[in-house]
Amino acid sequence: MNSGFGALMQHGYIVTDVAAAAAEWAQRVGAGPFYVIERMPMDQYYYRGVRTDLELRLAFGYWDGLQIELIEPLGSADTLYSRALRDAPGKLNHCATVVSDIDRLLAQHGLHDRVIQSGKMPSGLKFVYLDEYLPGGLHLELIEATASMLSGFSAMQAVSGQWDGQDPLRPITRLQEDLARPRQ
Repeated sequence: MNSGFGALMQHGYIVTDVAAAAAEWAQRVGAGPFYVIERMPMDQYYYRGVRTDLELRLAFGYWDGLQIELIEPLGSADTLYSRALRDAPGKLNHCATVVSDIDRLLAQHGLHDRVIQSGKMPSGLKFVYLDEYLPGGLHLELIEATASMLSGFSAMQAVSGQWDGQDPLRPITRLQEDLARPRQ
């Protein structure tokens, strides 16, 4: 059966400090390096149907083939992220999958009433979270990514495969430089 959801590619954690969380992931299981976006304003962000201003600090790293996303909400807006930070900081919050057409998938499965938050990043990436959709009460994030975003994810994964464990937290602007380094 092909549901259109695709394979899980990401685990997302809401954290109080992206740098500390990335260091812990690197030290404990060798995940990384983590590429940081220091300030990401969210375009068209809605929480429970209400338009909300939101800015995040994000870090992305890989543990083998699984992307680990670390999200640190900036500011005091009432969002899924601020609530998760209050209720379960550092705990697994959501799993994500990449889909080709969020709107079509939501309509096909009658899921519009399960959307707890949605948004669009300046890069063009669209996302929705389905409220406690996965067994065990985790949210399911559906990501509609641009080709350049998917290329960036692939680049991070490639760098991760050759990573020596040094410098676990890096600015996102360093990704292309890291990718161009000769591999061992």
